[in-house]
Amino acid sequence: MTPEIEKIKFLYRQTFTADGATKVLEDLEARCNYRASSYVAGDANATAFEEGKRAVILHIHNMIKEE
Repeated sequence: MTPEIEKIKFLYRQTFTADGATKVLEDLEARCNYRASSYVAGDANATAFEEGKRAVILHIHNMIKEE
């Protein structure tokens, strides 16, 4: 992993583990289908939109996990 990516991951960890940040992350998870299906029956565009929201939360979780 490059030093720049390591630095960005560090900044994500700092941001999303700070006081109050866990509540913000929980709110984002609830709003962005983190633990629910993003499928919208009969509407491919809406499904893609919902899956895009979910992808952001997955990215945050990937950035803050320790490796």
